[in-house]
Amino acid sequence: MFNLYAITGEKKYLDAGYRFEHKRFFDPLAAHQDKLAGLHSNTNIPKVVGAARGYELTGDPRYKDIAEFFWQTVVDHHSYAPGGTSNNNEGWSEPDTEGSNLAAGGQECCCSYNMLRLTRHLFGWQADARRMDYYEKLLWNTRAGTQNENAMLMYYVPTIPGGWKTFGSPFDANLCCTGTGAEEYSKLVDTLFFHNDTSLYVNQFVAAEVNWSEKQVRLVQQTRFPEEECTTLQVHTAQPAAFTLKVRAPHWARGISVALNGQRTDAAKGADGYLHIERTWKDGDTLVVDLPMSLRQEPVPGSPELASLAYGPLTLVACMGREGLSRDRIDAGLGPDMDRLPPLPIPRFRAASQSGDKPAWVKKEAGSELLFHSVGQSKDFALRPLYQVMDERYSIYWQRES
Repeated sequence: MFNLYAITGEKKYLDAGYRFEHKRFFDPLAAHQDKLAGLHSNTNIPKVVGAARGYELTGDPRYKDIAEFFWQTVVDHHSYAPGGTSNNNEGWSEPDTEGSNLAAGGQECCCSYNMLRLTRHLFGWQADARRMDYYEKLLWNTRAGTQNENAMLMYYVPTIPGGWKTFGSPFDANLCCTGTGAEEYSKLVDTLFFHNDTSLYVNQFVAAEVNWSEKQVRLVQQTRFPEEECTTLQVHTAQPAAFTLKVRAPHWARGISVALNGQRTDAAKGADGYLHIERTWKDGDTLVVDLPMSLRQEPVPGSPELASLAYGPLTLVACMGREGLSRDRIDAGLGPDMDRLPPLPIPRFRAASQSGDKPAWVKKEAGSELLFHSVGQSKDFALRPLYQVMDERYSIYWQRES
């Protein structure tokens, strides 16, 4: 209704949008109360996207407050380590209980997609690197790696230990997430770049280019991220153009360095969490940004006995083999059937030599790009980014040995 109002300008559509407001869901959010437990996740996330659109068209501060409180609540209290939300077959549990609700039906794909949409709205109101850090987490961990070589798509990204990715079949598993995924994979360039009148924002590190017609500038980003820890940005312009290039400084990158046309240069980090490079740009100007990645051990809210592992923005998972897997169990559509192939124990870890959030018990394979292994544990595992694991059982979480 709000979008129809935006297109037509006819107030009847605006009035209808307000009539459709679900007050039982919105009123607690407006009062900053987390009442999400027991609700169906992806029925309600799009309602908040609607509230965000309503704020953009009317300036209604209540809708802005609802959208921002909901986003922060889901991110902080209802998300798994890879960033996805929903558990136990599409619903929300109590806050900070994801560690005790590891499920085959966890992290519904539609939910991640709609949280990306909501994040885009919020970032449009106020540029904030925290928003795009979250967007990046979802993009690489719960969106990449959810389409197989036959273009089939996933329903859930399971969180249960020993779970595996399942994909729909062309004729028997056209689910809500199939339609969402087809839409999503057709618009992966969405939100990589933003601009206002004076600045061009590089939000994500993906090989892509953008034409900024108002400035007659074309920016080309070249990178193999996350396989490489840098990105190269080259400006193409018919005549010199003055603007500020703003490159997100991700929370996980420690020791970022910037080189302009081959010379190291200082780039001030603004309050928005972006590196600001303000100058008159000429054709061929090239900016190289080094983005060092390191291993991190991250706590699990509400489950102090559990931990997850990350490398830069990537969630690392323990690779648990293919035993018991068959093609029909992978092409299952609805999610892994844990009755036919039971869960595996959560991998255990000892971390007596732990230093801060740096896990000394995990090592990067020499000469590899994104292959890791645990060391000195009762049972050691190879680890890979979740998006790379396709036809194998895995575990996102580890359990601390007493």
